Amino acid sequence: MQRLLGGSSRITWICLATGGDGVGTRLVLRMDPPGVSRPGSLVQEGQLMTLATNSGAPVPNIIMSSDDPGLLGAPFLLMEFVDGYSHPRAILREKALEKLRPQLAGMCGQALAKIHSIPVEEVPWLATVDVLSQVRTQLDQLGEPHPVFELAVRQLEATKPQSLGTTVVHGDFRNGNLIVGAEGIRGVIDWELSHIGDPMEDLGWLCVRSWRFGGPGPVGGFGTYNQLIFSYEHASGRVLDRQLLRWWELLCSVRWGVMTMMQAQAFRQGTHRSLDTALIGRLVCEVEWDVLALLSTGRKG
Repeated sequence: MQRLLGGSSRITWICLATGGDGVGTRLVLRMDPPGVSRPGSLVQEGQLMTLATNSGAPVPNIIMSSDDPGLLGAPFLLMEFVDGYSHPRAILREKALEKLRPQLAGMCGQALAKIHSIPVEEVPWLATVDVLSQVRTQLDQLGEPHPVFELAVRQLEATKPQSLGTTVVHGDFRNGNLIVGAEGIRGVIDWELSHIGDPMEDLGWLCVRSWRFGGPGPVGGFGTYNQLIFSYEHASGRVLDRQLLRWWELLCSVRWGVMTMMQAQAFRQGTHRSLDTALIGRLVCEVEWDVLALLSTGRKG
């Protein structure tokens, strides 16, 4: 077994399973850290991933799952290993993906349309989340003076658009949670933040500057807004406009900023003193700068 680095919420291992014929098969094992309670069950996460597969989204196949800590010491989810590139900078720079990159934003739009087609009634365990209300509540509860985020939230509240409807939302669809091969997206991973909400959340989150990792494209560092919008419209049948996407990009940027504040507070208070928590907590001012750029009328994507 080999533990994978990265990820701050669950432990991930690559395992080699050998059958009766002696042939080894690589599998991925995800587990809750011992003694840590999560709002979402790994069994339910596996069920959602299976529903996404049935809807045509590129998702690793689930082998088995259990919430019984007596089996492996903690709840777990076992799935197939999907080979490919998942590190964000590899996706942006690897020569083997050079021909694919111009198509990748469109493929993201298609994958999101498939995820958003999962019947809501089949996932009754998923919570319904109003992201703007959630961000407002979290910002107020943190009680720290961050006027940039406050200004952004007030503008978002004053200009809130009509919702496109209610769908399953992945919640963390971005560069870094995709497994990519030369032919396209092979797997969408890390489903623990999934919920019910406005499908535009996933598109806005994908455009947050932090997930571009230095790449030139506003969509994941590799694509354009138009590529994402046109492919999503064609695959989903929904009609979008760029201003709607910009509103959600701003909201998702503030959401990420508030999340970095929460990580910083958790580290300072000693409730979660990991290196990942400390590093994420240092990003608050960087995200504030991104939010200021989005708020300015002459910003560049």
